[in-house]
Amino acid sequence: MQEEHYSRIGSKLRISIENLYKHNEHILNQIEKGLREEEIKAPVVGYQGVAGSFGEEAAITYFASKASQFKAYEEFEDIFRALKEGSIDYGVVPIENSSAGEIVDIYDLMKTYELYIVGEQIIRIRHNLLGLKGTKLEEISEVYSHPQALSQSKEFLKEHKQMIPKAYVNTAMATQFVAEVKEKSKAAIGSRRAAQLYGLEILVKDIHFNQNNFTRFVILGKAMQIGEGCDKISIVFNTAHESGALYNILGHFAYNGLNLLKIHSRPLQDKTWEYFFFADLEGNLQDANVLIALGKVKEHTKYFKILGNYEQAN
Repeated sequence: MQEEHYSRIGSKLRISIENLYKHNEHILNQIEKGLREEEIKAPVVGYQGVAGSFGEEAAITYFASKASQFKAYEEFEDIFRALKEGSIDYGVVPIENSSAGEIVDIYDLMKTYELYIVGEQIIRIRHNLLGLKGTKLEEISEVYSHPQALSQSKEFLKEHKQMIPKAYVNTAMATQFVAEVKEKSKAAIGSRRAAQLYGLEILVKDIHFNQNNFTRFVILGKAMQIGEGCDKISIVFNTAHESGALYNILGHFAYNGLNLLKIHSRPLQDKTWEYFFFADLEGNLQDANVLIALGKVKEHTKYFKILGNYEQAN
């Protein structure tokens, strides 16, 4: 391997790098590119939903005064497509909720599109029942919101059996819909800000059953952005369909002292009972033990990709 293959990676990787990565140059090339990438100044940032959505809140919180423009998209895939085409510089999408679990659509889109995670933001989710001013609870027969919000408010809805849950694309879009139809029989589950934006009243606050309710959003970019502060790595891989295959893969993390934070499976569309595995682990791609582990994982997987190296959100 020539010097230019790891010229910018730093002294940490010089230990045995010739032998460890003589067949894995593409991993080094990915890291080289990520080390050269810098955060875009005054970026255009996309999120799903409308003003008042939790996606907008995550985007505003993460980028604060950095973003020059925030753009709303109706579907998650619209964000991926816009980022791939260059209409936006970053995309902000939810990937999991502490109460309801993973947003599986995002995992499938991450596999489909050649994009990278460059950051994450955690937002505390507070769901409120929103309706027209003066509406009484017994007048409500339909409640609109995102399926995750309905799931997180299921205990409240069980207590009010006349309220039929109606799935909607987004919590803020559901709030907007209820405000537009102007029928007291219809209510929405959404945020305090959405209620203010669309002129609805908070009929009951904090109706989610888990008061420690958080959603993790990931920040997507067209390339990795690796810095010294990056301490979380996301990867996706596919193992051989045989006994012990996954166990052996996970062993490489343990042998190299890496803390596995999470693993999640998604089915292969063209093969029955076979899966892609998405994993998060602690580490920085400039550390030799991380690259040793990932190099070994790649050797023993049918498919392998680094999805990003970024700073963990508190």
